[in-house]
Amino acid sequence: MRYLLLLCLLSLNAHAFTMSGKLVGEELTWYNARDVAGDAVVPNYWFKPMRLPETKRWVPGTYTTPSQFQIQLSSGSDTVSVPLKLTGVRYHPLKGYEKSPYSDTYPTCSRTDLGQFILVRSGGQGDFCIANSSIHYQEASPPFNKYQPSFELDKTRLIAALNGKPKGIYSGTVTAVFSYGFFAETSETVKTYRNIPMTFSIQINYSPSTIKRINVLGNGHITPEYDTYKHTVSGTTGFKISALGSFQNGLKFKLINKDANDYTLKPDRGGSTYIPYNISCQGCSSAPELVIDGSVVNEGKGQIEAPNSTMIPFMLKVGFKDVSVNDVEDKRYNDHFTVMFEVLL
Repeated sequence: MRYLLLLCLLSLNAHAFTMSGKLVGEELTWYNARDVAGDAVVPNYWFKPMRLPETKRWVPGTYTTPSQFQIQLSSGSDTVSVPLKLTGVRYHPLKGYEKSPYSDTYPTCSRTDLGQFILVRSGGQGDFCIANSSIHYQEASPPFNKYQPSFELDKTRLIAALNGKPKGIYSGTVTAVFSYGFFAETSETVKTYRNIPMTFSIQINYSPSTIKRINVLGNGHITPEYDTYKHTVSGTTGFKISALGSFQNGLKFKLINKDANDYTLKPDRGGSTYIPYNISCQGCSSAPELVIDGSVVNEGKGQIEAPNSTMIPFMLKVGFKDVSVNDVEDKRYNDHFTVMFEVLL
């Protein structure tokens, strides 16, 4: 038995849409798309093809144009180049279909899921490939009623490319053609491949959110104040802190490199007495207490919400109150603590 393979290049009007996301610091979030199948991204909506010829049998396929390339993202005169890979096509078939194994001269895709939706992923370098099964209908119908492209955008390369670039909306366009095979209604042996041009834009709202400098004013000296009536001693000091940079949402910080209950002043020349101290934040949006009586509270974390700021000022107040003079020696006490700052994403 002979089979006749007919290859035709038929074109439809291209469909255009935009997938938008935001990159704040190193966190990439999509507004109208989502991650699927590992690193692949698909839009949150489906696209409907126009005027597809009816058929009783068809075969999903991938891209006949290159699927790996560099996309140019531009914001005004600033341009970056980022690797992008078209990983496959998700087809939405009509209800009530059946499937059967299929192969022809084109390679089979590395992965084909034929369930409620059909996902065809490109294999190798993204050369054109087809599903390992064909789809059958009882009556001649359009092969599918909607589709989605899937792609991978290298986030690490995107962050590296935008490093040092100004805040802005960076946009670029992807053009491609994907194809599927269908059998003419009057024949089970004559197959045609139909091309569907596709154009979509990728739009990244970039905000660097970086810390350029931390300024600290304060010598850390605590002058004791004695209450001769209560026989207690108290003392406070403060560190005025200014964070300079570009902040989309604000600043956060955390006490690190110290045991949670080791915030105590210790005598510098021996001795058995310790003075637990407190740390609080003035100007924080979060709870002000970071350390109470020598122990960390709220995980030692604080944050200042300051959208679209270039400078964030606040104060860390350090001190102790109403410590019995019987628990204090005539010595010099000291301690230190470390604060790690990050942008608030």
